[in-house]
Parts: sequence; structure tokens; C-alpha cells
Amino acid sequence: MINKNRLEITVISWGATIVSIKYPDKFGHVADVVLGFDDLKSYTNPKINPFIGCILGRCANRIRDGSIVIKGQTYQLTRNDLGKHHLHGGTKGFGRRLWESYIDNCSVVMTYMSEDGEEGYPGAVLSTVRFRLTPDNKLEIGIRATTTNSTIVNISHGSLFNLAGHDAGKKELLKHKISLNCDRWTFADYTDPIPTGGIRGVGGTVMDLRIPKLLEDCIEKVPSGEGYDHNFCVMPNWHGGNAFVARAFHLKSGRVLEIYSNQPGVQFYTGGRLCDSSEAGDNTVVAYDSSSTREEEYEEKENATDKIEQDVTSESSKFILGKQGARYAKHCAFSIQPQNYPNAINYSHFPCSILRPGEIYTHDLIYKFGIQLANYMTRC
Repeated sequence: MINKNRLEITVISWGATIVSIKYPDKFGHVADVVLGFDDLKSYTNPKINPFIGCILGRCANRIRDGSIVIKGQTYQLTRNDLGKHHLHGGTKGFGRRLWESYIDNCSVVMTYMSEDGEEGYPGAVLSTVRFRLTPDNKLEIGIRATTTNSTIVNISHGSLFNLAGHDAGKKELLKHKISLNCDRWTFADYTDPIPTGGIRGVGGTVMDLRIPKLLEDCIEKVPSGEGYDHNFCVMPNWHGGNAFVARAFHLKSGRVLEIYSNQPGVQFYTGGRLCDSSEAGDNTVVAYDSSSTREEEYEEKENATDKIEQDVTSESSKFILGKQGARYAKHCAFSIQPQNYPNAINYSHFPCSILRPGEIYTHDLIYKFGIQLANYMTRC
């Protein structure tokens, strides 16, 4: 999908995955801003691909112990998160299935039929995802689902972004300003990412991202040192419908990403749990565009060492081998995933995650891409 503003988006039917999102920075240089792979073999290998760029379902995020109770009956789901919890629909969830696809005017539509009992879930679920790129740089993702029996449905999308470029690494990720339209978060102990059931205000804590913050100023302050991997409670619009969820801004490139959704929560993740299937031979990684012209336009005083030694810390040299030889290491990208609260099925005060026969699950997710040339409200 391509529009007149040189925004180009590529999707594939494996996992309804976004393979690339390319658009210009403030200098006119086009870069791919989502993580991904060059070949289908990598996408289909769960040891290499930890849900990068794909649909997350039948239930996004985690369910404690993989155990759910619906209408008094207990169902045991696949435990694919540390061998303990259920994550993103299981080992062969929606993001690891081949979807049927067709082109409908300016949209790409994908469908998948999840059979009764798949990954332990009750009921057969028919899901549809419609991708549509608009002239004003919005990628609209319309998700719908119906079921034959009461079951859990909570579907999101798992694209990992770095607005400096997919290969820009941790150094440029830390230069992103992030804001979330969230005044509360579902409390989770730092030793376990599953919410405890408590809902706390973000005020006065590192979770308060209502005012834009540079990631380099807050990511290391998150308990456990792994950065953000937490669910926040979105403040809804008073008139209903899609609400503003989050905004990400990368100063040097000028690229901006805004996210809108009709879901009550959003998982904010900064790549602290990215695992790999290979290790580098040393602790240096070329993780940014090698064009000297582009580097000069971005920052004249960048020295050669800084351009090379970016996203591998002394504690680890692990990485995932991505597109065009890029090495995706810890904290090299972020993901903002609107969805229901994690483990909602097991807490009666969380929004209901059960879909019943005759009902239609609806998730309207919008990524809006743009450029910010300067902040004229900043005093020189």
C-alpha cells in the first residue's frame, strides 16, 4: 500500500504481519521504521521471531497459569511464556497462522478461522483484519471476530517501532519522546509481568507518561531494569469511539507516530525481553544507516565510535538477525499495543474479555504517521 506522501506499507498473510513501514524523515530520507525479517523462514520460526509485527490473538498478552474459567468450566491453555503463563494466543496463535487474504478496493482484508479447541480455547472463532492506508498517512486496522461458543477474544497488533529506522538500535530508541493518554496502570510485581489485580494511579511514578518523556530519562528507572512491559489504562473519549492512546516522537528524524484505539488498555513495551537465536562475536554492532550524508544531517558532531557501538551493552551481545543484516538487540525498539487488560478473565473488576455467540468483537486501531519540523513553543 502506497500513498502520495511516500508512505509505503507491506503486509503478508503469515500472521497478518506488517513487514515494513517506510516513510520520509524531515530531510526527505525514507527509512523502514518497523522490525522484521527478509525471508518467510525467519517469520515462521518461533525461536527467531518473538511475535514481531504480527496479529496478537486469540488473546493478546498474558493469562496467569494459562487457566481460564467460562460458565463454570475450566480450560487449560498452552503455557508458552516461561513455561508458566499463556502468551499471545499460544505457540500457534493468530500471529503464527496463515490467513486468507484478498484486495478490496484500497484495502487488504485477511481472515482466519480458529477451530474449537485450538491452543485450548473453547469455540470456533472467525476473525477478519482489514488494513487500509489513507491519503492523510493513517494506517487503519479494523479487527472483527465472531464465535460459536463463549470464549476469550482480545486481539491487537505487535509491530515493533524505531522511528529512526529499524536498524537504529538502542541509542536512537532512547532519544524517542513517548506520551501515553493513561492516568492509571494495572499493577504488576517486577518479578512477574502478570497484573495482580490492583489498579494504581501513575502520578508521581515512573509510569506517568502523560507529559512526553525521553526514554533515556526514564527507562532505567523502571523496576527490574528491563524497561517498560506494562499495561496502562487508557482515558476514554467522553463521546465514545476511538480515543487517543499514545504519541512517539524522534527528534533528529522528526518522525511522529500517533496511535488511536477503542480498547480500554494499552501494553507499552520497550524491547527489554527481546531474545535471540544467535550471538555476536564481539560487542560492536553497526545498527544505523551507513550513509555519511544522512548522519551529518542528523548530528554534525557524532563521532565514529558512537555510530558503531550503539545497541549492545557490556552485559550481553545477544541479538536477533533482522532485515538487511540488522541486529536487533535489547531495547532497540518499542511497541504500543492497544488491547484489553492482561489476565482480564481472572479479575471480575477488569473489562470483560468474553465474546459470546451472536456478538461481534470490534477493535479499531489506527497508526497515524507524520513529521514534526520544530517545536515553536520551546524557548531558545
